[in-house]
Amino acid sequence: MLSTLDLLLIVLALLTMSVGLSRRWSAWRMGRAEARSGDWAGLLGYILGHKKILENRKPGIAHLMLFWGFLVPIVIVILAQFDFIIPRVPAAILSLLTDIIGTALLAGTLFFLLRRLRSTDPGAPKKVVLPLFILLIILITGFLAEGARLSIVHPKVAWESPLGWLLSIGLPPSPIFMHLMIRIHFYAVLFFIAAMPFTFIRHLAAAPLNVFYKRRTSPGELKRLSLNEGPVGVNTVEDFSWKQLLDAEACVSCGRCEENCPASMSEKPLSPRKVIQDIFEQMATVARNSVKKTHAPTPPLGSRMTEDEIWSCTTCMACIEHCPLFIEPMEKIIEMRRWRVMGKGLLPNEARTMMRNLETYADVHGKGAAHRADWAFNGDPVPIHAAGLNLEILLWVGCSGAFHPRYQEVSRAMVSILEAAGVRFGILGKDESCCGDPARRLGEEDLFLALARKNIHYLKRYHIRKIVTLCPHCFNTLKNEYPRIEGEARSGPRASIEVEHATEYVMNLIKTRRISPKYPINKSVAFHDPCYLGRANHVYDPPREVINAIPGIQLKELRRHREKGFCCGGGGGRMWLHEHLGRRMNTMRAEEVIKTGVDLLATACPYCLTMLEDGVKSLDMQNPPKVLDILEMVASSLR
Repeated sequence: MLSTLDLLLIVLALLTMSVGLSRRWSAWRMGRAEARSGDWAGLLGYILGHKKILENRKPGIAHLMLFWGFLVPIVIVILAQFDFIIPRVPAAILSLLTDIIGTALLAGTLFFLLRRLRSTDPGAPKKVVLPLFILLIILITGFLAEGARLSIVHPKVAWESPLGWLLSIGLPPSPIFMHLMIRIHFYAVLFFIAAMPFTFIRHLAAAPLNVFYKRRTSPGELKRLSLNEGPVGVNTVEDFSWKQLLDAEACVSCGRCEENCPASMSEKPLSPRKVIQDIFEQMATVARNSVKKTHAPTPPLGSRMTEDEIWSCTTCMACIEHCPLFIEPMEKIIEMRRWRVMGKGLLPNEARTMMRNLETYADVHGKGAAHRADWAFNGDPVPIHAAGLNLEILLWVGCSGAFHPRYQEVSRAMVSILEAAGVRFGILGKDESCCGDPARRLGEEDLFLALARKNIHYLKRYHIRKIVTLCPHCFNTLKNEYPRIEGEARSGPRASIEVEHATEYVMNLIKTRRISPKYPINKSVAFHDPCYLGRANHVYDPPREVINAIPGIQLKELRRHREKGFCCGGGGGRMWLHEHLGRRMNTMRAEEVIKTGVDLLATACPYCLTMLEDGVKSLDMQNPPKVLDILEMVASSLR
C-alpha cells in the first residue's frame, strides 16, 4: 500500500514534470506564427512503427525496444483499471508480457548507455547518460525486487516471470532486501518522471509533436518569406517560427544528420547537429531569462555560429532526409543567410558578380536575354514558344543549358531526342529568365521573387500547360516554389502547368515507343543522383530506367546512391563560392566513382556535370571515366 508520503511524492513528481513541460512549451512557442496541419497517419507510422528510425538498423531496433518497453506497461496499467469494459487478462499472462517487455527495455537501455559512454564523438552530449543510468536503475531494481519476492515464495518454476525466477536462484530469501529494491525502484521512477522536461528525454513529448507537424511538401520548397511582416530572415531565436524552434526541442543529438552531411564529411566547419543544438541552447537561455524576468538582450545566433559554418551548406537536404524526427537544419541555415544578405548585405564576395548578373541580365553568366537562344540556331532552328502554337511541351533550357558551352551540348542532345520522337516543342528564348534558385539559396529572396514573377508572367502569357526542364534546380523551383508565390497556387503553375524533369519525360517517350535507343553503348556506367532530383523530389527510378533502356549499358551503383547520394558540392549557391576549407566534395565523389571501375559517370544536372568533370580531372588519371549527361547517352544511342 502507498503511504501518505508516497502519494505526496507522486503528486510532487507530477507537478514538477507539468511545470517543466509548461516551460518547455512556452520556450518553443515564443517563435513566430506558422500555419501547420497535423499528420495522424505519419504519427502512427513514424512513431509507433519507427519507420524512419529503423533505417539505421542497430540503434533503430534498440530504440524500438525502448519505445515499446515504455508504452506497453503504461497501456497494461491503464487497461487494468477498466476490466469491467475489457475482459480481464489472467495475471500470469500480464506478468509474462511485462517480463518480456522489461527485458527488451533493459537491452535497449544498455545499448544506448554503452554507445554514449564509448562514443568519441565530441558532438554527442554526455549529459544524456544520467537519464539512461536512472532508467537502468529502475529496470534492475524492478527485476531484483521480483527476484527477491520469488526467492521468498520459492516456486519450483515461475514461467510467468522467467528473468525474476533466474535472479531468485542467487538471491537470499530476505524481505528487507525486497522492500529496499522496491523503495529504490519507486524513488527512481519518481525522479525519472520529474526530470523528464529538464533532460534529453524531453523528446518523449517533443518528438511525437514534431513528427505530427512535420513538413508535408517537398524539402526542396523553401519557406516563403514575407517581406512585409517582421524581420527579414533570422538573427536571434525569437525570429524563428514556433515549428522551427520545436525542431530544436525535439532533437536528441543522434548525429544522423552530421553522418550524412557532405560538408561535415569533407571536413568543413558545418555540423547540422551543432546548428540545431546551438539554436536549442539559445532558446533555453532566452526561456530562463524570461522565467527570471531578466531583460538581458538576446544574443545573435552569429555569436555561436561562424560565417564559414553558415556558408558551407550546399542545401543537399541530406540532413532532412536522414533525420528520424523530420528536423530541418538546412531551413534554419537559409533563414540565417537571408538575414545576412538582405538585412546586412553580407553576401560572400565571390558570389557578388553572379548576383549582379542576375540583377542586370537575369542569368548567372551575364550574357543577356538577347543571346539566350543562340545555342539553338546551330543547325535546324528550335521553335520559340508563342501564344496560340499547338505545342506539346515547353523546353525550359535554364542558364547553363543556354550559356554554358559544355551544357549547351546537353541542350542539343535533348533537342535531337525530341525531334526523333516527333514531339512538338518550343523554348521561351529571350523571354526565359533564370529560375532564381541560386539567389534564393544564397538568401536573396527579393531577387528570387523578381525573377519568378517575370517568368510566371510569360508562362501565363503563352498559356503553357507542360514544362520539361533540363536542370533539377529549375525543375524543383518551377514545380514546388513558383506555385506558392502571391496566389499562383490558385491561378498559376500549380493549378494548370505540369512540370517534369527531362529524364522523366524521356523515360515516358521510351515506354510509349516514341523513341527506341538502338545503337549499343558497350560501357559500364555509374549514375550520380542530383540532390534536387532525388532527395528534393524523389525522382530516383526514371534516370536509371532510361540508362537501362540503352543497349549494351551495364549500370553499377555507387556506394552512396539514391537517398544516400553524396552531393557534388555545387548546390546552395556553392557553384559560385570558393571551396577553401577541408576537402573538395567533387574530388571525394570522383574518388568514389574511380573505385567502381566504371567507364562512364552519368548524371542529370548541369551543376553535377561541371563539378564532377572538374573532380575527375583533379585526380590526374591516364584513363579517367568520362562524365556525361544521360541525355547525351540517349541521343548517341538514337543516331
